Amino acid sequence: MTNRKTPETGKPTRSGENFAEDSLKDKIGGNLRQIYDDVVNEAVPDDFLALLADADDSKDD
Repeated sequence: MTNRKTPETGKPTRSGENFAEDSLKDKIGGNLRQIYDDVVNEAVPDDFLALLADADDSKDD
């Protein structure tokens, strides 16, 4: 971490302390929501569907 001085107080701060800023949290949250939505909307691969069908068939036996 690097030391910087805050403009308000002139006291040294460590980088990462401004993580709680709303704008940064909003950006991170928006990006995480977008990634989640992309994954949820992806099609399930045919191989995986076949594997699930085989598992269901063997479960019934």
